[in-house]
Amino acid sequence: MNVRRDRTLLAVFGLTVVSLALRIAFLGSRVAHWDEGRVAYWIADYAASGVTFYRPIIHGPLLHLVNAPLFELLGATDFVMRLFPALVGGLLPLVALLFRHRLRDETVVSLALLLALNPVLLYFSRFMRSDILAATFSFLAFACFVRAVDFDDGRYLYGATFALAIGFGAKENVLAYLLAFVGATVLLLHHRLLFARFSEQSPTAVLRQYLAWALGSVVRHARSIAGSVALFLVTVTYVYAPRGSLPSRGLYYRSCSGYDGYFDVGAAPTLWEALANPLELPHLVAFTLGSTAELYGCQWITPRADDPNPYLEYLGEMALITAESSTALVALALVGFAVTLYAADRPDDLVSFSFYWGAASLVGYPFITDIGGSAWLVVHIVLPLAIPAAYGLGLLYRWGRDAQLDDDTVSVALVVLLGVVLVGSMAWTGYATSFADPKSDDNPLVQYAQPSGDVKPTLTDMRTLADENEGTDVVLYGEHLHNPTGDEELERRPTCSNWFNSLPLPWYFEAGEMNVDCAPDNGTLESALAENPPVVIVHADERGAVDERIDDRYEARVHLMRTFDTPFVFYVDESRLE
Repeated sequence: MNVRRDRTLLAVFGLTVVSLALRIAFLGSRVAHWDEGRVAYWIADYAASGVTFYRPIIHGPLLHLVNAPLFELLGATDFVMRLFPALVGGLLPLVALLFRHRLRDETVVSLALLLALNPVLLYFSRFMRSDILAATFSFLAFACFVRAVDFDDGRYLYGATFALAIGFGAKENVLAYLLAFVGATVLLLHHRLLFARFSEQSPTAVLRQYLAWALGSVVRHARSIAGSVALFLVTVTYVYAPRGSLPSRGLYYRSCSGYDGYFDVGAAPTLWEALANPLELPHLVAFTLGSTAELYGCQWITPRADDPNPYLEYLGEMALITAESSTALVALALVGFAVTLYAADRPDDLVSFSFYWGAASLVGYPFITDIGGSAWLVVHIVLPLAIPAAYGLGLLYRWGRDAQLDDDTVSVALVVLLGVVLVGSMAWTGYATSFADPKSDDNPLVQYAQPSGDVKPTLTDMRTLADENEGTDVVLYGEHLHNPTGDEELERRPTCSNWFNSLPLPWYFEAGEMNVDCAPDNGTLESALAENPPVVIVHADERGAVDERIDDRYEARVHLMRTFDTPFVFYVDESRLE
């Protein structure tokens, strides 16, 4: 390997180290978002009970399978719950090396730089959601598939399908990636046919040539294709297979309102039962794949058809978030795509494909999302756009290098200035969104269900007090926080609480092994306070009754549990912290 390529490898490895450091530093400092809190709670529950099954409302089971043993090994904390997404997102720049046969060295390094520093990829690598996992593994699958095609090597298909299966195990929207791939392929084929006309070739002959190549590839690599499909199905079955035990049919098919599920849940085997009795493996595969498809359709496809979302509103929000958080990347992607489209003899297939992929994601995700302000979906837009953006940044580098060779100091200075502005703005936005204020309503990447303000010290004090206390550690007072579901089959602890109104607190209660009780009215509040609980929590609208009864040992701390509203008052017995 030549010296220059060695420098490229070292540069990518160095950027990967920077990427990992940025994602791990102060990883546990931000209080959990609603989504982080509810999923982390169920992961902690799985770690304790050993029972889990596919529930589409919390997406794929991959985070459960990875984080549960991490909780047991390292403890249930915000840092640990985000560690796996941070590591996966931090290693993302390494994927750039798989494109080095397609891209110049400076473009490969530029791609690694963008994957390491892009503010969206950085923020959601420090966030326990499955989007960065699905995106990273889908991007890796795409890179492996490109190499399979370019090198006519079916072995890469195994890497592609395995990565795709792991990504699907993280979040179901990997299917949207496949749709985007198909759409981008059609547009790329249109490119080829259009340029065939300009070069006086017959579009029909070119189309026949590609069809013949595709059929020949299928024949040559039939064994690899069959093996990779089998690997995909086995991997998806392993990830989605139920563990421990299965619930009732009603709970399992809860997502399917008005639909009677096909499978007999009571007779279905769990993963360990099937492994203990291999004769049950075909039954496990059929149940896991079939019921997963049913639940996916009930939760994510049918509602979109029955109750369409405000598409233009969501599209505008997503476009604004993309532009505001990734200005440099979007500008470079437009330049890279335009240059390869209009300035070359023929457009670069990889750059064009990736640009169309990103554009299709921007158009498609607003249609399939179910809530506004879903900034995490921007991950799936900026990731493919990173390739044309890297082409644009690499082009800027080559212009500067050529100007230096020509002793054109003015052009060199302009290129350096532009590069500093582009990379500097990206680094500054990443710092502002992920470190300076990762929970403010002014942050374009912060979604409404992110608690605002500095709640962390109070949560830390709660855990300290719970460790030293005997009896009830926390009392939840008022109607806002009291509404037991009565669902004995799916126990949400604390069972006396309005679980969803109190998010993300159930995660902290569970992680800190706190004893929590509820006082829905004044009478029960009197009894609860008589036991001297170290912490009392109430919605600010209902604090009057507590203020009248609680003594001076307690400090009232008000925290917003959403970005700009839902104030909770935490009464903390400070005398026990001295």
